[in-house]
Amino acid sequence: MRSARRPRRARAVPVAPGEAFTPEQADRLERARQAAQKQTGIRFAVRVGGLDGDPRLAAERLLGGLADPRQDEAVLIAVSPGQRFVRVVTTPAAKKRVSDAAAGLATLAMTSSFAHGDLVGGVITGLRQLADAAGAPAATAGARR
Repeated sequence: MRSARRPRRARAVPVAPGEAFTPEQADRLERARQAAQKQTGIRFAVRVGGLDGDPRLAAERLLGGLADPRQDEAVLIAVSPGQRFVRVVTTPAAKKRVSDAAAGLATLAMTSSFAHGDLVGGVITGLRQLADAAGAPAATAGARR
Protein backbone atom coordinates (compact mmCIF):
# COMPACT_ATOMS: atom_id res chain seq x y z
CA MET A 1 0.00 0.00 0.00
CA ARG A 2 1.40 3.37 -0.99
CA SER A 3 1.37 6.17 1.48
CA ALA A 4 -0.35 9.38 0.52
CA ARG A 5 2.00 12.10 -0.62
CA ARG A 6 2.29 15.06 1.57
CA PRO A 7 1.51 18.32 -0.21
CA ARG A 8 4.63 20.26 -1.08
CA ARG A 9 4.99 23.49 0.76
CA ALA A 10 6.13 26.57 -1.02
CA ARG A 11 9.80 27.11 -0.34
CA ALA A 12 10.39 30.29 1.59
CA VAL A 13 13.15 32.35 0.06
CA PRO A 14 15.00 34.45 2.61
CA VAL A 15 15.40 38.14 1.93
CA ALA A 16 18.69 39.75 2.89
CA PRO A 17 18.48 42.20 5.80
CA GLY A 18 17.61 45.66 4.55
CA GLU A 19 16.31 44.35 1.20
CA ALA A 20 12.63 44.52 0.35
CA PHE A 21 12.61 41.84 -2.34
CA THR A 22 14.38 38.66 -3.30
CA PRO A 23 16.48 38.90 -6.47
CA GLU A 24 13.76 36.98 -8.33
CA GLN A 25 11.06 39.38 -7.18
CA ALA A 26 13.18 42.40 -8.08
CA ASP A 27 13.78 40.87 -11.52
CA ARG A 28 10.03 40.34 -12.07
CA LEU A 29 9.32 43.94 -11.11
CA GLU A 30 12.06 45.28 -13.37
CA ARG A 31 10.88 43.20 -16.34
CA ALA A 32 7.31 44.44 -15.84
CA ARG A 33 8.50 48.06 -15.59
CA GLN A 34 10.58 47.76 -18.73
CA ALA A 35 7.71 46.10 -20.61
CA ALA A 36 5.39 48.97 -19.64
CA GLN A 37 7.94 51.50 -20.88
CA LYS A 38 8.51 49.64 -24.14
CA GLN A 39 4.76 49.29 -24.77
CA THR A 40 3.98 52.95 -24.11
CA GLY A 41 7.12 55.05 -24.45
CA ILE A 42 6.29 56.48 -21.00
CA ARG A 43 8.95 56.36 -18.28
CA PHE A 44 7.65 54.20 -15.43
CA ALA A 45 9.18 54.13 -11.95
CA VAL A 46 8.24 52.14 -8.86
CA ARG A 47 9.09 53.16 -5.30
CA VAL A 48 8.37 50.72 -2.49
CA GLY A 49 9.22 51.86 1.02
CA GLY A 50 8.55 54.53 3.57
CA LEU A 51 7.91 58.09 2.44
CA ASP A 52 8.99 61.02 4.60
CA GLY A 53 6.39 63.51 5.75
CA ASP A 54 3.14 63.70 3.83
CA PRO A 55 3.24 60.63 1.55
CA ARG A 56 1.32 62.41 -1.23
CA LEU A 57 3.76 65.30 -1.35
CA ALA A 58 6.70 62.92 -1.07
CA ALA A 59 5.42 60.97 -4.10
CA GLU A 60 5.09 64.19 -6.11
CA ARG A 61 8.64 65.20 -5.15
CA LEU A 62 9.98 61.78 -6.15
CA LEU A 63 8.37 62.06 -9.57
CA GLY A 64 9.77 65.57 -9.97
CA GLY A 65 13.24 64.18 -9.33
CA LEU A 66 12.81 61.49 -11.99
CA ALA A 67 11.49 63.53 -14.88
CA ASP A 68 10.88 67.05 -16.09
CA PRO A 69 7.22 67.48 -15.13
CA ARG A 70 6.68 70.05 -17.89
CA GLN A 71 7.91 67.90 -20.78
CA ASP A 72 8.43 64.22 -19.96
CA GLU A 73 5.82 61.50 -19.95
CA ALA A 74 6.45 59.74 -16.65
CA VAL A 75 4.46 57.71 -14.13
CA LEU A 76 5.48 56.81 -10.59
CA ILE A 77 3.88 54.07 -8.53
CA ALA A 78 4.63 54.84 -4.88
CA VAL A 79 3.85 52.10 -2.36
CA SER A 80 4.51 52.44 1.36
CA PRO A 81 3.22 49.28 3.02
CA GLY A 82 4.04 50.53 6.53
CA GLN A 83 2.03 53.69 5.95
CA ARG A 84 -0.72 51.77 4.07
CA PHE A 85 -0.28 54.15 1.15
CA VAL A 86 -0.42 53.61 -2.62
CA ARG A 87 -0.34 56.40 -5.15
CA VAL A 88 0.01 56.65 -8.92
CA VAL A 89 1.54 60.00 -9.82
CA THR A 90 1.78 61.25 -13.40
CA THR A 91 3.42 64.19 -15.08
CA PRO A 92 1.04 66.47 -17.01
CA ALA A 93 2.31 65.00 -20.30
CA ALA A 94 1.59 61.44 -19.13
CA LYS A 95 -1.80 62.44 -17.71
CA LYS A 96 -2.97 62.96 -21.29
CA ARG A 97 -2.61 59.20 -21.75
CA VAL A 98 -3.11 57.88 -18.21
CA SER A 99 -6.30 59.37 -16.82
CA ASP A 100 -7.11 59.74 -13.14
CA ALA A 101 -9.76 57.04 -13.63
CA ALA A 102 -7.17 54.62 -15.07
CA ALA A 103 -4.78 55.41 -12.21
CA GLY A 104 -7.58 54.83 -9.72
CA LEU A 105 -8.47 51.45 -11.23
CA ALA A 106 -4.81 50.38 -11.21
CA THR A 107 -4.55 51.45 -7.57
CA LEU A 108 -7.66 49.44 -6.70
CA ALA A 109 -6.25 46.34 -8.42
CA MET A 110 -2.94 46.77 -6.59
CA THR A 111 -4.53 47.19 -3.16
CA SER A 112 -6.61 44.08 -3.77
CA SER A 113 -3.44 42.05 -4.37
CA PHE A 114 -1.72 43.71 -1.40
CA ALA A 115 -4.61 42.67 0.85
CA HIS A 116 -3.88 39.06 -0.13
CA GLY A 117 -0.19 39.48 0.72
CA ASP A 118 1.05 39.78 -2.87
CA LEU A 119 3.03 43.00 -3.01
CA VAL A 120 5.06 42.11 -6.11
CA GLY A 121 2.08 40.74 -8.03
CA GLY A 122 0.06 43.83 -7.14
CA VAL A 123 2.68 46.23 -8.46
CA ILE A 124 3.07 44.16 -11.65
CA THR A 125 -0.70 44.21 -12.16
CA GLY A 126 -0.70 47.97 -11.68
CA LEU A 127 2.09 48.45 -14.22
CA ARG A 128 0.25 46.33 -16.78
CA GLN A 129 -3.03 48.16 -16.27
CA LEU A 130 -1.39 51.57 -16.56
CA ALA A 131 0.47 50.52 -19.72
CA ASP A 132 -2.75 49.18 -21.25
CA ALA A 133 -4.54 52.42 -20.42
CA ALA A 134 -1.79 54.54 -21.97
CA GLY A 135 -1.55 52.48 -25.14
CA ALA A 136 1.18 52.78 -27.71
CA PRO A 137 3.02 56.07 -28.31
CA ALA A 138 1.30 58.35 -30.83
CA ALA A 139 3.87 57.73 -33.59
CA THR A 140 3.56 53.95 -33.19
CA ALA A 141 -0.23 54.05 -32.98
CA GLY A 142 -0.41 56.05 -36.20
CA ALA A 143 1.95 53.69 -37.99
CA ARG A 144 -0.32 50.72 -37.24
CA ARG A 145 -3.38 52.19 -38.95
